[in-house]
Amino acid sequence: MLNRLSWKKFVTLLVIALAVSPMLVQAQDEVTLRIIGLRVTPEEEGRPLDLARKELISTFEEANPGVTIDALEAPPEFDTVLLTDLAAGTAPDIWYQDASTLDRLVDTGYLLDINACLPLVPELTLDRFAPTFLGIHQREDGAIWGLPDGGTPMVMYYNPESFERAGVELPTSDWTWEEFLDVTRRLTIDSEGRNSLDPDFDEENVVQYGFRVRQFIFEWIYWVWQNGGDVISPDGTTVSGYLDSPETIEAITFLRDMVLEYGVSPDPTTLGEMIQETGFLTVFLQGEVAIFPRGHWELTGIFANEEYTPERLGIVGNPSNVADATVLYESGWMINKAVESDPAKLLAACKFLEAATDAVPYQNSKVVSGLELSANAESAAAAPAASEYPEITQAFVDEIANGRLPYGARYSNWPTVESAIDLMMENILAGGDVEEEVAFAVEEINRELSR
Repeated sequence: MLNRLSWKKFVTLLVIALAVSPMLVQAQDEVTLRIIGLRVTPEEEGRPLDLARKELISTFEEANPGVTIDALEAPPEFDTVLLTDLAAGTAPDIWYQDASTLDRLVDTGYLLDINACLPLVPELTLDRFAPTFLGIHQREDGAIWGLPDGGTPMVMYYNPESFERAGVELPTSDWTWEEFLDVTRRLTIDSEGRNSLDPDFDEENVVQYGFRVRQFIFEWIYWVWQNGGDVISPDGTTVSGYLDSPETIEAITFLRDMVLEYGVSPDPTTLGEMIQETGFLTVFLQGEVAIFPRGHWELTGIFANEEYTPERLGIVGNPSNVADATVLYESGWMINKAVESDPAKLLAACKFLEAATDAVPYQNSKVVSGLELSANAESAAAAPAASEYPEITQAFVDEIANGRLPYGARYSNWPTVESAIDLMMENILAGGDVEEEVAFAVEEINRELSR
């Protein structure tokens, strides 16, 4: 039993504890989340994207008293700086990450597996995401590295006036490679109005090309997939049997032939001369090139171009061969694994990801800001009806289902592979033999992968 003195001492300590404990709880609940990805460039200030991000911050802070968001500006060369900051323990708590370099970050071990958030925030459900976008972040072992925010499939931009000038019907998303080649040949016309199918076609005086082919693999990887091929093994250790497979060789040859055999695409030298003064988007809108592949981000530049009119822009899905396929370029929200050491900060970070990927209000705002499609399936499905250009938005949305992840999201060594394949394709478009250039690239890439 407690004696009188002990009892008084016990009561005194209890009173002190009760008085202090609210302050301890309050201190624990006061959280500041340092986030990169909510600040816009100076030219975007006051515009829809800026307003949407500011609303996300204010709505989140209001719903989560005690949590403050410190919106940090992304430094130059952010990808490189981030790796240094993560190693030094000075990285932000949350950041917006291009999935094209995701796997390099996963390898560092500094990312939080989002599975840690799911029991803490039950309303954060994975079925809110379009499966193809979510698949960029999921791994076979069940890990989820970040959550998708928004992105774009690669599609075909076309100029309807170019089609009208050539007397060609507008394209639909069910076209095949054979039909695509026929269309681009009829779209390619000389100064006398003859198309490239005409025996008298003057290839020295082309005034309108049907398509644009460039060396960069990010613009044509999905042609390989459409033909049943690939460029790298599933485990990322070799390109033998993939980059040099018959299916891949056939796809690369098809693209090469559009430049060098059929002349429906300007060769690299001609293209450089065409765009050096005005830029490619002006060339496209003026009708000198009828079709080119690109993602949703290109709309920003097109709408800002002085040559833009609604009559000069259409969007259509990619042609297919043995499969329907395109590539998805996406960015998402990442959480620093270091937040696990602070339960209150971990909870706040998980709640932020829930708010940032929910349809209301932030994801629904993407259709207004126009930068990209939402990775939230509900928001993406509703976007065409809310868009200023519903047919264009619908064409992008329709292609999401055919999307595959960018290889930088799976292979940390992808930049090495990518640069070598770009050089390979540059040589091929300059007239190099396809099989010889591919064989040389395979040897060079495998040497790097084996290091």
